[in-house]
Amino acid sequence: METVIKETVIKKKKHANSLWIIILPLLIFVLLGGFVAVERAGIILEEDKAEAGVLPYLPQEVMISRAARSLETRCIVIYNSKEEYSAESIPNITFVLDQMSVGYTLKDIGADVNLPQLSPYKTMVIACSEITPIFLQLEAVLNWVYAGGGLFFAMTPGDYILYSFFNRLLGVERETYDYIPQVTAILESDILPGGKGLKIPWSEEGKMEDYRMGLNFKVLPDTTVHMTSTGPRGPTPMLWDFKLGDGRVVVNNNDAVYEKWSRGFIAAAYSLAEPAVAYPVINASVIFIDDFPSPIPEGYDPYIRRDYGLQTEYFFVHVWYPEMIRLAEKYKIKYSGVLIETYADNVYPHFTPEAMHVTERMKYFGTLFLNAGHEIGMHGYNHQSLVTVEFDYRDELPYNKWPNQDHMEEALTELVRYHDEMFPGRKMVTYVPPSNVLSKEGRAVLKERFPEIRIISGLMIDDIFDLEDDFGVGEDGLINLPRISSGFYPFEDEYDTMAQWIMMCELNLHFVNSHFIHPDDPMDEDRGALRGWRSLAKTFDQYLAWLTQFPIRHMTSQEAGPAVQRFDNITVSTRLLENEIDLSLHGFHDEAWLLVRVNEGVPKETRGGTLTKISDSLYLLKAKSPRIVIALE
Repeated sequence: METVIKETVIKKKKHANSLWIIILPLLIFVLLGGFVAVERAGIILEEDKAEAGVLPYLPQEVMISRAARSLETRCIVIYNSKEEYSAESIPNITFVLDQMSVGYTLKDIGADVNLPQLSPYKTMVIACSEITPIFLQLEAVLNWVYAGGGLFFAMTPGDYILYSFFNRLLGVERETYDYIPQVTAILESDILPGGKGLKIPWSEEGKMEDYRMGLNFKVLPDTTVHMTSTGPRGPTPMLWDFKLGDGRVVVNNNDAVYEKWSRGFIAAAYSLAEPAVAYPVINASVIFIDDFPSPIPEGYDPYIRRDYGLQTEYFFVHVWYPEMIRLAEKYKIKYSGVLIETYADNVYPHFTPEAMHVTERMKYFGTLFLNAGHEIGMHGYNHQSLVTVEFDYRDELPYNKWPNQDHMEEALTELVRYHDEMFPGRKMVTYVPPSNVLSKEGRAVLKERFPEIRIISGLMIDDIFDLEDDFGVGEDGLINLPRISSGFYPFEDEYDTMAQWIMMCELNLHFVNSHFIHPDDPMDEDRGALRGWRSLAKTFDQYLAWLTQFPIRHMTSQEAGPAVQRFDNITVSTRLLENEIDLSLHGFHDEAWLLVRVNEGVPKETRGGTLTKISDSLYLLKAKSPRIVIALE
């Protein structure tokens, strides 16, 4: 009997253990699910506390349109309409001069060979290769430079007469020169902020006719060479400057003047032509996260599963997002996310809200994001660009077109309702166009029907649709804050990258960094999935570390918008006195930022602002009054 009782007890214990093997995982799963639900439900959106020092938008009455501005005419730009490509350089040159507050006169020597009196001008830009039409007046130009003028050859001077008889005007030996390929460009100085030693892939190696060319000049010993090139036929100097009497000469032996993305390099070269140059800048670094928050794909992604063995949602909650926040805290940066409600491609009413479980995920991410001091702007109800049926996608994008502006408005109204329900008390002030495509009809809808939208962030350079923007205030009053670069690996390392060149050019022209990434980059083969998230996070860390060398303000897009307004409102008048730089700011409201290049002398005292050194001759100036005086040693 005792044996039977023991066997019965053993059987009951085995049965109980079997039940626990089934029940325990279920219980843990329920507890974890309850924990996540409580965690998400317990995250409360904090009050939007504007940081001290965040700029307000400029009052309308103090803003000055570009058409109403007048600049002191201090530069003469010489081009030749009869010379192929000469006129093509003018838009980039005049844009740079406008941004630098340099008033100019255009002179077409293809139509009239007689130069005006040069004494009223401080600088001359030669934007043509052949200057034979004014050969007889080169002696007058040479004398003008010796007396203190600044001469900038903006493109390769290809005139045999020039470098044979007036070689001193170029700073080269008297010889016959040939055009040779420029394949890799090397920055020999920090003429661009942070650029010394950088190697830029200037040409794609291939057929001779595909190479970018320059003359194989031999420069004189008293020149300072800022950029050289390598190629199959040897090196060439690409940019140099030197003193000539009391004046200065700058020679640009390359074709960068035709490129929009190299305008900052043209500004840097021009700034060498005077003893000192000051011009307004934005001073802002903005990093956008497109499609965030947005619906997260369910199930497994092959690349995430390959590296982590995790479901997609778990990866974003426990791996991707914590790493992004860690990097933000490490480098004191701010993100600007832009919200997508759904990836449905519907462009006809009714525009239905997302499912509850999707909304919970987005609210969870968005609340954490906003509480950490980041921004959420508008990307779209869905990912269909705001274009009507007349727009031509040129078979580049498989998107639907909106039948009319009313449908656009209705869809965006649903997005605003959805946003306000998740994040009450916050407003979306930035709009980022899906796939960087925005028609004039779509922009009009944003301006006229969504007054909370103040900022449009498209692209600075668009090779497909030519929908490009420049930093400033548009004619409709909306602030243009374009993006410049993209991706988690904008450059692989210190060398061999065109992306880094473009970034440095914009740092020199506007002192701005504007970059964007996507949460789904780790799942897209073209944007880094083959590398894996560990590699992407590492290269993104390297990019953020590279930014730390610049004294730049890290901002959200809505913080940078007022900074763009102030930059766009300012013009600068510069007087160079003995041992002083005297600056007068027109359109100054409460603060302004300028870059100051000092080629002769060293700043020792600044009145009316504070000066921060960026490189050997380049300084960042915070203006606290409309007049600043920089005393020089």
